[in-house]
Amino acid sequence: MFAYHPHIEFESSLLRKDFKKFPFIEKSYKEQTSSHLPEQLQRRIRDCWKYADQVLCASSFTKQTFLSAGVEPNLCHVIPYGVDSPLPPFRQPKSEHFQALFVGSGVQRKGLHHLLYAWLRSHLPKGSQLILVCRNIDPGIESLIRKTSNVRLTKGTDAQTLRHLYETSHLFIMPSLVEGFGQVFLESLSYGCPVLGTANTCLPDLGEEKDGIFLTEVGNIDNLIDQIEFLAEKLPSNHKIRNDARSCAKRFPWHNFRHKLLNFL
Repeated sequence: MFAYHPHIEFESSLLRKDFKKFPFIEKSYKEQTSSHLPEQLQRRIRDCWKYADQVLCASSFTKQTFLSAGVEPNLCHVIPYGVDSPLPPFRQPKSEHFQALFVGSGVQRKGLHHLLYAWLRSHLPKGSQLILVCRNIDPGIESLIRKTSNVRLTKGTDAQTLRHLYETSHLFIMPSLVEGFGQVFLESLSYGCPVLGTANTCLPDLGEEKDGIFLTEVGNIDNLIDQIEFLAEKLPSNHKIRNDARSCAKRFPWHNFRHKLLNFL
């Protein structure tokens, strides 16, 4: 079995606790948990790993959620996804103003509401801007966006514009509560854009701060504020870290994922 998503019991428990703090994200909370499904289907989702000889995961975090569900450690393995490295030339951010980027679904699981609260409370350099690219968005979170200054929402974009955003943003931020991998982190690094996220993603498997990878505590908005304020001062003048981020992404080509998967099978 290839577990592309963390175990449902772990996810549901974490999202339930967060929903109690932020009840306005009700729509995406209900859509992301299995509580609305028939009990028989919930049980099939919860226990499907019991019928597998081996469980493969894309991240160590996903593996840990299955170990907590009862999978034997010797039967659970991690094979990280890959990314196609974009072709040069690459742009360097020209603006002196700090620009942060979020790309993904605007739902509870991605932690976008945490990011917005942190952005609202952060003391950032004048002219700082947060750009959100979301194909779909929770109505409660969209309402919060309208109350947050210096935030621009785009509901979908083309590949060329997205490349431009990666290349010209100083930092990609996605403080996910729970993420099977987070392909967008690798994509951002491949364009030289450092990333900020939580350990409940692929990030611990990809690298460290020297690779342009920064962590914030899951659900801790105060810690997220500290990290954003620190990186807003550190990153705009640090061009070397963009090369290091690209080098990090190059260590994870798609052919490695395919070969490791085939070799295992």
